[in-house]
Amino acid sequence: MKVRIVPSTRDGQRQLLTSYLINGTLAVDAGALAIGLSRAEQLRVRAIIITHTHLDHVISLPLLVTDLFEDLREPIRLFATPSDFDALRAHVFNPRMWVTLETLRNERTALLDYHPMRAGETFVSEGLRITPVPVTHAVQTHGLLVEDGQGAVLFTSDTGATERAWELARECAGLRAVFIDLSYPAALTRLGRAAGHHSTETLSAELDKVRPGVTVYGVHLKPNYRERIIEEVAALGDPRLRIAEVGREYEF
Repeated sequence: MKVRIVPSTRDGQRQLLTSYLINGTLAVDAGALAIGLSRAEQLRVRAIIITHTHLDHVISLPLLVTDLFEDLREPIRLFATPSDFDALRAHVFNPRMWVTLETLRNERTALLDYHPMRAGETFVSEGLRITPVPVTHAVQTHGLLVEDGQGAVLFTSDTGATERAWELARECAGLRAVFIDLSYPAALTRLGRAAGHHSTETLSAELDKVRPGVTVYGVHLKPNYRERIIEEVAALGDPRLRIAEVGREYEF
């Protein structure tokens, strides 16, 4: 399985918006797809999974589908919970903000094809088994366990301390890596708890829930605190915990 954090800033190193690209065709979240991918890469995306509807995870979805308006010959499959899809329809794809979903079709096809997802119900997309799992954030949010027959990767999406995702991780013998929210330095732990994000302090406490041999990649670092977070992770001295590199393709 190949995983890449899609760049969303000029220097290509900071993760202002959130999208992960798996095997070139499946995207987890749509924050950066219209910004950090070339047109050829955008056209390869056949499915998008929305973990929750905060702007940094969905903001480039309307840009992506309209930019590809003339080129799409079949719809991009969009997986989201029914409530998240309703939120997208009401607050993003409406005449005041963009265009309606009913308008998003060219002469050949609709641009998006919605597929509902629900916590704990595994589905298959792009040859991968995906299991949504609730996590702890300010709004309904789902992490994703993604399996390809040879191994598995857990994407927590935005979360603070949580339980069910780690239970699912321990049940998965093939788990190779976890990409986990690490938004704040220790000094902002109180803010992180209020917002449903990890700091270096709270994530350190979560590492005991991870099975030995599984690499944990910190992601979603708030750009203004990136250097401080990197220093604090180094000071922890835990070989399992690393800061993920934006734009790098990981293979598991």
